[in-house]
Amino acid sequence: MKETSRFPNGFLLLYASQKGNAKAIAEDLAEQCESKGLINELRCCSEIGKTFSLEETRCLVLVGSTTGDGEPPDTARKFWRQLHKKGQPSNVLGHLSYTILGLGDTNYTNFCNFGKTIDQKLQDLGGKRFYPCGWADDGTGLEIVVEPWIEGLFPALQKHFDKMAELVDACNQVAFVDNSSTIEQVNTNKKGVNKDPICDDPSHSQNVLSSTSQNSSDNILKGDIVSEDTYTRIAKKYNLDFLSRDELQCLPVRSCTLPVDAKLTLPVLPSDYLMIKYLENSEKESGSEHVPALPSVASELIKTSVTSIRKLTQHNSVKTALEVSLTVPESINSFDYEPGDSFGIIVQNREEEVELFLSLLGISDVAEKTYELSVDPNTKKKGAAIPKYIPVRSSLHYVFQSCVDIRSVPKKPLLRILVQYTSDPTEKRRLQELVSKECASEYVKCVREQGLTLLDLLCIFQTCKPPVTTLLEHLPQLLPRAYSITSSPLVDSKKISFVFNVVDIPKEKATTFSRKGICTGWLASLYKTVEMSKLEESLEVLSIKDKGPVYVPIYLRTNQNFRLSGDVSSPIIMIGPGTGVAPFVGFLQHKHKLQIDSPDISFGESWLFYGCRHKERDYLYREELEKFRDSKILSNLIVSFSRDDSPPGSPRYVQDNIIKYGVEMASLITDKAAIVYVCGDARNMSKGVFDTFVSILKQHRGLTEIEARRFMAQMQLEKRYLQDVWS
Repeated sequence: MKETSRFPNGFLLLYASQKGNAKAIAEDLAEQCESKGLINELRCCSEIGKTFSLEETRCLVLVGSTTGDGEPPDTARKFWRQLHKKGQPSNVLGHLSYTILGLGDTNYTNFCNFGKTIDQKLQDLGGKRFYPCGWADDGTGLEIVVEPWIEGLFPALQKHFDKMAELVDACNQVAFVDNSSTIEQVNTNKKGVNKDPICDDPSHSQNVLSSTSQNSSDNILKGDIVSEDTYTRIAKKYNLDFLSRDELQCLPVRSCTLPVDAKLTLPVLPSDYLMIKYLENSEKESGSEHVPALPSVASELIKTSVTSIRKLTQHNSVKTALEVSLTVPESINSFDYEPGDSFGIIVQNREEEVELFLSLLGISDVAEKTYELSVDPNTKKKGAAIPKYIPVRSSLHYVFQSCVDIRSVPKKPLLRILVQYTSDPTEKRRLQELVSKECASEYVKCVREQGLTLLDLLCIFQTCKPPVTTLLEHLPQLLPRAYSITSSPLVDSKKISFVFNVVDIPKEKATTFSRKGICTGWLASLYKTVEMSKLEESLEVLSIKDKGPVYVPIYLRTNQNFRLSGDVSSPIIMIGPGTGVAPFVGFLQHKHKLQIDSPDISFGESWLFYGCRHKERDYLYREELEKFRDSKILSNLIVSFSRDDSPPGSPRYVQDNIIKYGVEMASLITDKAAIVYVCGDARNMSKGVFDTFVSILKQHRGLTEIEARRFMAQMQLEKRYLQDVWS
């Protein structure tokens, strides 16, 4: 293990990543530091005790995300436990100087809780900040905080190392090089090269042409756009509705905002590090099948079969909600779950989108060939390795269908590289603007806020032809889709059900053709295979048994923080509008079965606050919930309908009904130690519900704002205010 404390200008750069954002930012930061002469050791928090220890570290920069309800990422759990060991001296890290870049989402209650907790813990153990921590919000755009924070970090590190050098007098003064150059500077400082202001790094552009040749198709070098025939063929084959060429040309994301001769400051170009070669048929491996990469805390992959699909909404509902039932094979003996748990579905990109993606890149002719990946021995990227979710040997068709997310919104490092592989001057200039410091708001407005996917970007910027290795280096993993279980193992231990709204993505703005959600669209397509003769009925059931087996690969995701209490006498308050009601259906099924098996059990009071748009269109599980209420399994069923015609002052949302029953709610949470469960939308609903409980405590218990929020925070610590929310 290299000891960073040996170098006065060296530091340990740690990342704690759940979905890859923190890792990508840390890797980019490491490259920028190297270019400025700042020695760093890049490590994952999971390596604590193996490749690094904080006791031997003098300077630390941590990039860490927060997951779940303010929890550390899976890769940082060991790091978290190590810092929270009992009995540590208060100055055990008195030698440590540090700063933290926390990634979070203000749509969730405990914003950047992991980073903030680590910050406080490091201070408690004697650590000292050498640079203010940054808290980046994924709800508004990570780059809004990340970019200026990184820009300020470099001089802060320099100042810190200068002080260390003065104290230790062990190293020479560090020479720092400013690599953030303008387009004009690069062109005028290069002798004997084209001074076209569009090209910010002509010497690299020469390498672009040679490296692009690995795309296998000669027309890529000519900058040809995808032919109309390609779009027509794919559109007809898969019934896709594309934006017209004129509509594509008029999209805001294509329109340059600054004069062509305006200076643009571009970020450092990331180093490429992967090499690919295509194997001859004789070299192919037979019988090998790549197993999809699962999250580190996932259980085994289980091949379930679809038993039935039930429509829970009317045909005139704004959204279509479907309930799917899955059967676990009898051969699986360890499928142990409880109500409140969820599971992940292993998904694939849609075939039509993969075919379009391959065509846009000009690699359809090699898509089925077996490739072999390796790390370029001459790369300048520190710690370069093939991403774990991409097989070393496979086919490009498989990788782009099953391993990487072609619908992901491209981050600036990828856009920065795409500049180099775009031949049309107008398109090239616009991509430069989108990654430049001067047009930072344009990236937020035209890329992030519009949800511009890489697939759409390639449709819009058709002379952008990056090598396949560039995409494999930068595209994130295609992640499983998580769903709450709506059933109880006491009813059937080999069957699980879940409910979801079918995601519809219309053709507009930066979306070049209409589509559905990757997972919900596939499941909805199974439902639509049946001829529906009674469209007016609200409940239509599709039995899969007569259609042949349909398999769904899943893995169980236990949720220890969203389960029924072991003390059945504890009162519970459940709040779940829309599909947020899903886990509570499982809760009530569980209680019902317990009552049948043990009639003498005395259950605590139970409340369910449910809401939807229209009572007669999208009231999910209406029949089941009313039966639970009538049989006293559910003490109180309180519903609200936000779009129905109701008398003025009638409750429209779950928050309104919570206020209406404020006296009862205040008594339950303060006097009877009730447990509150909140499930559903994190962007608006969960915040509103939390604030509503604060208001109730102020109104009915006479608490101040600060006292009420402290009470709610204490409920969270005691696991009496639990959330399972998503944005």
